[in-house]
Amino acid sequence: MRDVRRGGRVAKAWRWPLWGAVVAVVGALFVPIGALLWVHLSVTLGAIVTLVRMANREVPFPVAVAQWRLGGDDPDVLRARALSAVACLQQGQPALAVYRLKSVLPDLARALGPDHPETLSARVLGVQLRGQIGDLPDRLTAVDEVISDIGRVLGPGHPDTLAAVYCRAEWLGQDGRTDEAEAAYTDVIAATTEHLGADHNMTLIARSSLTILRHDRAGRTGDGTASAVAVDDMAAVVDAMERALGADDPTTASTRRLLTQWQNARPRETG
Repeated sequence: MRDVRRGGRVAKAWRWPLWGAVVAVVGALFVPIGALLWVHLSVTLGAIVTLVRMANREVPFPVAVAQWRLGGDDPDVLRARALSAVACLQQGQPALAVYRLKSVLPDLARALGPDHPETLSARVLGVQLRGQIGDLPDRLTAVDEVISDIGRVLGPGHPDTLAAVYCRAEWLGQDGRTDEAEAAYTDVIAATTEHLGADHNMTLIARSSLTILRHDRAGRTGDGTASAVAVDDMAAVVDAMERALGADDPTTASTRRLLTQWQNARPRETG
């Protein structure tokens, strides 16, 4: 059993339950409305406090309540826990998202099976996030394992498989393995174009990433011709994004800003 005392003081996790027990005992002694009622009130108080404490880290409070009522292996509860991790990512809390994914993944694998689509999707997201924040010692090996498993179950053209393959290409580029990254991006673009379409968001993002890789390499080597080609390629990507995603889409806007920076620097690069 976990030690309830830490450094001579009662650990915080146990303080409210202990106070609840004190309330139950004192209440039963001085307010004669029935010891069972006081025990019931104490247990209810302890349950509420436990759920609130769980909601601070493990899951949002509504999910904690659902988990308490339906059980930890309920598919809807597991799905809500995974979605809460995605919400943390959207709110700019990647570390908390990773924590929640690590917490829910063993339960997903046990309750739904390791090859269930939702288990595999959570694995992909977990590897992506952990690799981004430096929580994986060998992130390329980890993403290769995920690609193998998810490709076997869902197929090479599934969006989750393609997302993992794109992640691998991105990490190759970040690790300075430019030639391998370029080949990987080219494969991603071919696969997403075939399975999702030329105007799909993932296809356009992969095209943008490949163009950035080529532009950066041209800048390092001083290859003005390759740099100019990359600028023209990015202009084509921006045109495709404006047509497919809309001019006000955040991805379109950020890519357009990058293109403008390149175009402004172009005379100095080629002059």
